[in-house]
Amino acid sequence: MTRTIATLEVSAPAYQEISAKLRAAGYDHAIGTNGVIDMNGIGLETTWKPAGSPACSCTSLGGPDYCEVHSA
Repeated sequence: MTRTIATLEVSAPAYQEISAKLRAAGYDHAIGTNGVIDMNGIGLETTWKPAGSPACSCTSLGGPDYCEVHSA
């Protein structure tokens, strides 16, 4: 099976933050010898939330229940 990895250029500080968090979580295998981070199955989210953004109403401990925030 052939896989294609699309690349997205990010700033050096963003790359360092992402790679440090992946390594800290034990995902060293996601960082190739060429430095490309394979984020298959890994999502990104921001810690910044715009003013007035809806609050999450998820109640499941196993993950989002497709509340109004996660279904947008």
